[in-house]
Amino acid sequence: MRILIRFSLKSVLATFLTALLIFSFLVMAVETFMHLDSFMTSELNIFDMARYSFLALSKYFMMLISISLLFSITYFLSSLSANNELIALYNAGLSKKRILLPLFILSLFFTAFFFLFNESAGLIWKTNAEIVSQEYFGLSGTQDARKVTLSDENSGYLVYADRYSESYHRLYNPLIIKSKGNDILKRIEGEYADYSDGKWTFYRVNVVEVDESNRIRSSSYDEYAEEGFNFEDDLFRSQNLSIETMQRATAKEYLKRLKGVNQIAFEEAATDYVSRLSEPIGILVLSIISMMMNYSYKKNVLLFSIVQSLSIAVVYYVAEMVFTIASRQGAISYYTLIYLPTLITIILSYVVSLLAKRI
Repeated sequence: MRILIRFSLKSVLATFLTALLIFSFLVMAVETFMHLDSFMTSELNIFDMARYSFLALSKYFMMLISISLLFSITYFLSSLSANNELIALYNAGLSKKRILLPLFILSLFFTAFFFLFNESAGLIWKTNAEIVSQEYFGLSGTQDARKVTLSDENSGYLVYADRYSESYHRLYNPLIIKSKGNDILKRIEGEYADYSDGKWTFYRVNVVEVDESNRIRSSSYDEYAEEGFNFEDDLFRSQNLSIETMQRATAKEYLKRLKGVNQIAFEEAATDYVSRLSEPIGILVLSIISMMMNYSYKKNVLLFSIVQSLSIAVVYYVAEMVFTIASRQGAISYYTLIYLPTLITIILSYVVSLLAKRI
C-alpha cells in the first residue's frame, strides 16, 4: 500500500507541476499580448513586461491550481485504466476507495494550504499587481467612484455626488439631504467637500433648511461644516475598491460599515469577498469530480477522460461567473456562491458519468 501511495502522489504531483507551469506560461503570454501596444509605445523593457505578466498571474492562480490538479488526477487515473493497471490493483484486493484515498487527502491539503496562501502572500501578490498596473498603464483614475449615492437611516442623511477622489479625499458637486421620517429638514449643495481629521468641510455651498415653524431659510457659505454628518471617507470609495486585497479583519469591518449606508455597494463588495474566500474550494471540488468520473471507456480512455474533466471545469467556472454576476446585482444571496456552482457541477458530473458508461 505504501508503494501505491508513493507512486500515486509522485505521478500526480509531477503532472500537476508540469500542467501548472504550462498553464501559467500561457496566461502570462496572453496578459503580455493584451498590453503589447502599451509596452511598445512606452519606455518599459522586457523585464518590466515579465514583471507585469507574473504579477497579473495572481488573478488566475487559484483557478490554474484547480484545473492543474484536476488534469493531473484525471491523467493518472485514466492512465491506470488505459494500461489495465486498475484491474491489477483490484485483483490485488485494493478497493477503489483505498486507491483514491491518497489523492483525496492530497486535495484536502492543497485546499487548506492555498486558502492560507490566498489570505496571506496571495493578498500581497494581488496588491503589487494593482500597483504595477497603475504605474505602467496609468489606471489609477479608474479607482475614483462616479455618481456616488449613500444613505444612513439612523442619521437621516442622503448623499449624492458626481465623483469621489480617493487621492484628495474629496467629493465633487455634493448634495446632502437630511430628513426625518417623510419630512426634509435640510438640503446642502456645494461645489466640493474635503475630508480631514474625521470631518467633512463643504466649500461654496448653498444651504436650505426648514425651521420649527416650517419656514424655509436659504443661506450661502464659502466654507461650511455640517454637524452630525460623519460619514467616513472609506464609504465613498468606488465599488471598484478591491476588497480582494484587504486583510480579512479590515474587509469584515468595511462590509459591516458599508451595509448600513449603501446596500447596492454592500451586495457587490460582499460578493467579491465571498468569491475570494471560496476560490480555494474549487481545488477540492474539481479534484472530487475527477475521482467520481467514469474511466471504463471501451476505447480512447485517456482522451475522453481529459476532455470530460476539462469540460466540467469550464462548467464550474462559468457557473461561478454567472452566479457572481447575479449576486452583485442582488438577484441572489452572495452566500450561494459557496455551494451553488459546486452543486450544479457535481450533479452534471454524475450525469455525464452515467452516460459515459454507454460509450
